[in-house]
Amino acid sequence: MSRLEPIHYFTAEEVNVLIPHMEDHLQNFWALRQNAQDILHKLRKNQKEPEELNPKDIASQQMKTSQAHFLLEQAKKQLDAIVELGGTIKDLEIGLVDFPHMSESEVYLCWKYGEKKVRFWHGVDEGYAARKPLAKKVSSH
Repeated sequence: MSRLEPIHYFTAEEVNVLIPHMEDHLQNFWALRQNAQDILHKLRKNQKEPEELNPKDIASQQMKTSQAHFLLEQAKKQLDAIVELGGTIKDLEIGLVDFPHMSESEVYLCWKYGEKKVRFWHGVDEGYAARKPLAKKVSSH
């Protein structure tokens, strides 16, 4: 994937301003995804053999399937909004998002859902397990 515009390197303060927005987007994503999964689970649980279906059942199944797909599209828009803020989503289950940062070299500021401020960083070839406290490496410049 080639970039047409230069990478924006975030400061910790810039990421901290985005945290309430990311929290909202993740909460919305999780709720929409759960609603879609619930609908699809009920459809699978109540699935009938084709010969047992009447036109009303078929219409109801199609409507519920469409609802689930719509909810999943809305969920995807929540993730797209995080990407538009500049974040790279690393783990949807725990809400892990990285932001490029330039210190002595390029690193990632690493934020996890529930953290009120970005407090960790890791190298570009590292991940969540290698998170280090910000104060030890990255200044806010």
